[in-house]
Amino acid sequence: MIKKLQRRLTLLLSSVSIFLLLFLLIFPFLFNRYTLYSSLKTALTTAVNSPMHDYNSSGSYPVFMMLVNSDSEVIDSKGPDFFLDADTKSKIAKDAISKINDDEKLFSSINGGKIAYLCKKDVPPDNFEDKSGHFDNDKHSDSNDSNFIDNTLYRIAVTDFGNEIKSLQRLSVLLTALFFILSAIIILFSRYFVKKSIRPVSDAIISQRQFISDASHELKTPLTVIINNIGNLKNLLSKENFGTQSIDLIKKNIYGIDEMSTRMKHLTEDLLNLGRLENWQDRKEQMQPVELSKLTDNECMYFEPLFFEDSKTFDYNIADNISILGDAKKIKDLISILLENALKYSVSHTSLTLCKQKNNVILSVENDISKELSKEDTQNIFKRFYRLDESHSSAGYGLGLPIAKEIVAMHKGEIKVKSENKKICFNVYFH
Repeated sequence: MIKKLQRRLTLLLSSVSIFLLLFLLIFPFLFNRYTLYSSLKTALTTAVNSPMHDYNSSGSYPVFMMLVNSDSEVIDSKGPDFFLDADTKSKIAKDAISKINDDEKLFSSINGGKIAYLCKKDVPPDNFEDKSGHFDNDKHSDSNDSNFIDNTLYRIAVTDFGNEIKSLQRLSVLLTALFFILSAIIILFSRYFVKKSIRPVSDAIISQRQFISDASHELKTPLTVIINNIGNLKNLLSKENFGTQSIDLIKKNIYGIDEMSTRMKHLTEDLLNLGRLENWQDRKEQMQPVELSKLTDNECMYFEPLFFEDSKTFDYNIADNISILGDAKKIKDLISILLENALKYSVSHTSLTLCKQKNNVILSVENDISKELSKEDTQNIFKRFYRLDESHSSAGYGLGLPIAKEIVAMHKGEIKVKSENKKICFNVYFH
C-alpha cells in the first residue's frame, strides 16, 4: 500500500512539476520568437510605407524593396540584395501575387522562413514610369491599350531572416534537451522527496502494526490464564462433592483470574492514557503553575523506602522554588515513571537532580545498570512495548517510558537518554 501511494504521489508531483517546467521553457522561446518577428514586421512595414527611392535601409535587417505588377514582373527595385539572386526575386514576386488576393497586406516567407517579405497592394506613384517606359500614370490614364488596363502595383519589402531562424532552431534544441534533462532530475527528486515525506506515514503504519502485534501478545498471556482457570473451575464445580483439595484449587484459580484481570486492567489503562496523550486530547487543558520542587520532593520521599526495601540507595538533590506551567498530575506521573524504571533496573544506586540552568529546568534521574545500553537500545527505549529484557519475563509492558515521553512533549519539553560507564541517565528539559 505504501509503495502504491508512493508511486501515485511521485507521478502527481512529477506531472505538476514537469508541466510547470514546460511552461517556463516554452515561455522564453515564444517570447523570443515573438520579439524577433515583431521586430521583423516593424522593419518591413516601415520599408513598404516609406517612399521607395527615399527609404534608407539602416536598421537591424537588410531590406530589399521591389515594385512588381500583377504579372509578377519586377518593375523597379532598391536596397541591398546580396542575399538574393534573380530566381529568388522572381519566386518571391510570384509567391506574393498568388497569396495576396484581396488583402491589402501580406506577410509571408519562402525557403523555410529564411527569406521573409511583406507585400502591400499599391497604385503607381505620380509621374511613375517603368524602366521600359511603358506608361506614365498621368500621360496614359486615358489610353485603351490593354497593357494599362490593370495598373495595380505591389510593393514588396524583402529581408534575410536566416540567422534568426537558425537562432530559434538552436534555442528550441537547447530547450528541448534542457526539458528532458530537468524532467529526469524532477522525477528523481520527486521520488526522493515523496519517499522522505511519506516516511512518517510509513513508520506510523509499521508502528501501528507492531502495536497491534505487541498488544495482542501482551493480552494473550493473561487471557489464556483466565480461560484456563475458568475451565478448571467449571470442572471442579461439575463435581458433586468438594473436598479440601478442591477448595484450595478453586481459591488458586480465582486468585489467578483476579491477578490476570488486574494486569489486563493496568495494560488497558496505560494504552488508553498513551493514546490520549498521542492524540493531544489531554494537551488542550489549561496549564497551571506547578511547584515542581515541592512535587518532586514528595515523590522522592514516597520512593525512598521502596529503594531501601530493595536494598538499593537513593539520593536526591532538588533546588528550591522551581515552578513551571503544566499539568501537576501528568508531571507527577512522569517523575513516578522515571523512578519506577530506576527502581526496577538499578543495580545498587539511583540519584535524582532538579535544577535550573538559564531558561531550562532540568530533571535528571541516573542509576547504575548491570549492562550498558547499546546505541540501538537508546534509540528504541521510548518505543511502545520495547523492553531491555527480550524475554519479557520482567514485570511491566514497556509502556512507561513512551508515556513519559508524551508527557514531556505535552509540556513542550524534551527528554533524552544517555548510557555510559554502566550508568543510564534520563534528562528532562522543560523550556
